[in-house]
Amino acid sequence: MILQTRLAEARAQLVTAGFDPRDAAADVDVLARAVLGWDRVRLLTDQNLETPGTLEPTFSQWIERRSRREPSAYITGVREFWGLEFRVTPAVLIPRPETELIVEEALAQIGSFTAPRIADIGTGSGVLAVSLAHELPEARIVASDLSADALAVARQNATRLGVADRIEFVATSYLDGVDGPFDFIVANPPYVREKDARGLSPDVRHEPDVALFGGADGLRDIAGVFDTVTRVLTPGGWLIMEFGLGQEEWVRELLATRQTLRIERVRDDLQGIARTAIIQRQ
Repeated sequence: MILQTRLAEARAQLVTAGFDPRDAAADVDVLARAVLGWDRVRLLTDQNLETPGTLEPTFSQWIERRSRREPSAYITGVREFWGLEFRVTPAVLIPRPETELIVEEALAQIGSFTAPRIADIGTGSGVLAVSLAHELPEARIVASDLSADALAVARQNATRLGVADRIEFVATSYLDGVDGPFDFIVANPPYVREKDARGLSPDVRHEPDVALFGGADGLRDIAGVFDTVTRVLTPGGWLIMEFGLGQEEWVRELLATRQTLRIERVRDDLQGIARTAIIQRQ
């Protein structure tokens, strides 16, 4: 069987399982390249050749897992973020492109901080801490998380990407027990309302609840981040934080009760959704 035919069969299997044809095509491309170790160009140019013997049985097993809505990132074990390849497991949230806005805004605010001390609250797979360490060789970073399994993944990513010597991983809630001050704090806290669980896509429901749900109103952990920031962020320092759809008004109201924090602006993601708050401590 030529490779093109096998890939077409896999796409049809996913469409039959309820996938949009464009999503099915993208998933088949990702999974096939991951199994074969090929780039997109080679997969395109070699489609008319015989199916490589190394494709099976892994490819069929992966397509079956994907048909049950297991995310491709968990199947392949990797996801790209900020141009870097990160290991991901079901113990961590899958990195989203919109979260790169946090890295972008932190770098934009770095200004005169020549050797910044940075904290990443709820580090998960470590994408924020590791990406910032990769971009800022003089930075020293503390990355916290309640999950020991998530911290293990984050440590592996820091080691693989050569920045483990500049990141301290701490198992704690927010930054409890961690000495400040910090010049920057970055956070992508859980912000989905618990009552919205049923409306989430089957893919998202594979991700850990602790990384998704922020209490009844989705604001529990956002408020927790703000309380932490008022304690350990240096005056003039910055908090760059992600929040959820429709939460901008609530974020502003929470900040209004914390007089030392001022929202500089809010950044929209590529879909035009208010997504990232840039906040300075007075």
